[in-house]
Amino acid sequence: MRRSDCIWAVCFGWLAQVEPSAFAAQMSDFYRGKTISLIVNYTAGGPTDTEARLLARHLVKHIPGNPTLVVKNMGGAGGMMGVNWLGQVAVPDGMTVGYVTGIVGAMAHETPSLKVDATKFPFVAGVEGISVYYGRSDLGLKKPADIMAIKDFWIGGLTPDNDKDLRLRAELDLLGVPYRYLSGYPGAAEARLALERSEIQFTVESMPTYRASIEPSLVQTGRAVPIWYDTQADASGAPHPDAAGIEALPYEGFYRQVKGAPPDNQLWRMNILMKEIGSTFQRTINFPPGAPQEAVDIWRHAVAEVENDADYKADCIKTIKFVPRFLMGPKIEAAFYDSMRVEPKLKAFIQDYIEQGKAMGGK
Repeated sequence: MRRSDCIWAVCFGWLAQVEPSAFAAQMSDFYRGKTISLIVNYTAGGPTDTEARLLARHLVKHIPGNPTLVVKNMGGAGGMMGVNWLGQVAVPDGMTVGYVTGIVGAMAHETPSLKVDATKFPFVAGVEGISVYYGRSDLGLKKPADIMAIKDFWIGGLTPDNDKDLRLRAELDLLGVPYRYLSGYPGAAEARLALERSEIQFTVESMPTYRASIEPSLVQTGRAVPIWYDTQADASGAPHPDAAGIEALPYEGFYRQVKGAPPDNQLWRMNILMKEIGSTFQRTINFPPGAPQEAVDIWRHAVAEVENDADYKADCIKTIKFVPRFLMGPKIEAAFYDSMRVEPKLKAFIQDYIEQGKAMGGK
């Protein structure tokens, strides 16, 4: 999905008809005195966890009834362990909500580790995201274009069918840059540590961790260099405002700079699809199947409210240097479900590409 005015026009389509005070009065008893579990499908310290904890600190005051909101991490299987638990085990009583990464991509290319039908998950919001690709400077990287001359280095990620891993491989393959691939890290924090140990030399990270950890500890100290970043597909390769200060271009802009016009092939189309999924729906807020509509409505209202919460914004800027964008409304909800349905030939290509990643092995 391309960024357009229609996205923002529908963001509050569900909610504009009800004044906050009236809504609170109507819904005050559902969560009164209760404890809500916010499930994060990656380990603590990664970007999904960071965003979820920022949200949890401030969202609770916008949920009528003054409940307690507790973040619980369930990492493993490239994020699918927590998603499977949400779909198979969680009681659908409104007291469990997922703040999860990667479920749209997993459904789109039928990730074997995904054991549930994510189209059955009630949708609250998508969380728009940017992913930054960076490498160790001791590879010989001083500026982004230097990556084109680097050979025989290790890239690393979570699983071969993870959408970030797919983009990581595809974007190097499209550039014709040779690499070796190591996967199996349970979360972004572990992949980052692997890069710091030089177990791998190139990886990708979403913006919260990049701003909070990688930029100050690796980039500003000269140990790493940002090479490009992914955002919603934009053929012009124009910079994204949330990437201000990062000395790199969006991938489309970088590609045009070093290679020229993009190719018309399945690898490019796969990467565009994965980028669209990983940007508009990088993370999503979902309930388990069968959750009460009342709970879904309360969360939609609370998420819309927290975007205007000055304390939340200040906390985000202090911690991750940007404020996450929540995409909401009937059109976004429809796009969430539609994005999981992929044309058969492209799906077959993606599945073959995943198998190639599995065959690449590791160290």
